[in-house]
Amino acid sequence: MKNFIKDTFTLGDTKVRNQQIALNIEYGVDKNFIFGTAISITSVLINNEDIPLAFHIFTDSIDSDNLDKFNQLAKLYNTMITVYIIDPMTLSYLPVSDFWSHAIYFRLLAFDYLSNILGKVLYVDADIVCKGSLSSLLKISLEEKFSAVVPDLEKTRENSAKRLGVEEFNETYFNSGLIYANLNKWEENNLSEYIFLLLKGNTKFGNLKYFDQDALNIAFGNNNIYLSRDFNCIYSIKNELKARNNSDYKNTIKESTVFIHYTGVTKPWHKWASYESTSFFHQALLRSPWKDSPLKDASTRSEYQKRYKHELRQRKYIYALMHLINYKLKH
Repeated sequence: MKNFIKDTFTLGDTKVRNQQIALNIEYGVDKNFIFGTAISITSVLINNEDIPLAFHIFTDSIDSDNLDKFNQLAKLYNTMITVYIIDPMTLSYLPVSDFWSHAIYFRLLAFDYLSNILGKVLYVDADIVCKGSLSSLLKISLEEKFSAVVPDLEKTRENSAKRLGVEEFNETYFNSGLIYANLNKWEENNLSEYIFLLLKGNTKFGNLKYFDQDALNIAFGNNNIYLSRDFNCIYSIKNELKARNNSDYKNTIKESTVFIHYTGVTKPWHKWASYESTSFFHQALLRSPWKDSPLKDASTRSEYQKRYKHELRQRKYIYALMHLINYKLKH
């Protein structure tokens, strides 16, 4: 399992590497989520300038321009960013879907690899933006717990409990977008082997619907610390299509929210996602080396569908019609 790293780039001021790191943060993404990862990291840094941080990005591809920008980011905020290039063929036997690529498993490879280096790590999805302090996380003692996580939305918990036949999941089934993982317990319990067995469908649970999220929930059981919604505030930008006004999002994203998790097809880095609810992403973008980079255009059929609907909501009727046609023509 440890032989999947093809290359490693350590970025930032070399002096930072010798300082005491308070929190290591990990991302697992493919090239389509590098931009989101960059701004997610920036959002953590601008809200936690008093905490020594180090970042670990596991990806299958990155270009020289983004590597250079990550190096600029690390130096700008006095941090260290390590990029690990993964051989994706390591995961070719695992299930994927139209919505989830093999990149969803990069976090698992990262847990396995980093368990030889670190005692714990905070995994964060690329579509999560930080808007608060992480100081309270530093006070958590995982001890014999496998992780600190946030229970998923009520409907997801109930459906997952029924689907997997685990009654406790009605309350404890967690969203895998944010996991403060105890890597000592990961290594001690050989969780990599069990999780990949689960993913292949070779257990009583059969084929899993939510792939790695199901596998992590089963493997961790209820041996976790459960954090408040503030640490994984799930918000879908499609909510804006039915919002009565621009501030409706405040019913979900509150003053106390630390991490906003933008789930769904539309992400805050899309051109059509210009709302007050995504302002936290744009604030971080403007303080990053990517500030002059263009936002992402639609490329898939589902993205064109979301784009024309949002442009109708934004009264950009000509653009909406143009992208509706693109949606109809896309196969």
